[in-house]
Amino acid sequence: MSSAIIALGNPLMGDDGAGLAALEWVRRKGPPAGAALVDAGTPGFGLLHILADVDVAVFVDAADFGGTAGEIRSFTPAEVGSLRSVPLSSHQGDVLQIVALAVRLGQCPRHVAFCAIQSARIAPGLGLTPDVAAGLPALAEEVMRTLRTMLHGGEGS
Repeated sequence: MSSAIIALGNPLMGDDGAGLAALEWVRRKGPPAGAALVDAGTPGFGLLHILADVDVAVFVDAADFGGTAGEIRSFTPAEVGSLRSVPLSSHQGDVLQIVALAVRLGQCPRHVAFCAIQSARIAPGLGLTPDVAAGLPALAEEVMRTLRTMLHGGEGS
């Protein structure tokens, strides 16, 4: 199965750069064999092309899910859909719409998951807050665990 780890975020907006920083941790640690590592930034419809080419996609991002700064959570698009009143990230709504469009076009991966770290500060500026920076290794491990689980018949959307 083809797979991709897709990092979302903007490193010029504080903790919003956590997804990209986690992708670098995965790159250094060594991703699962054959996994594409994609820096999607703040994606638009170009994300459709990435999704059309893989069977498994794991998004990694900073989010606001009401947790403690640096806390890690994994979820499927269906689980995020049930929390639409909660602001998740600066681009999460767009990503969910793009995943939904990929489903309608028949070009969505068989399995999709999100791994997120609770942000402390999304505002103009470079660098992650200390709690988010400290959580990067755990976020990278969760991304790789989630990908391996989905590749071996585990859950996803």
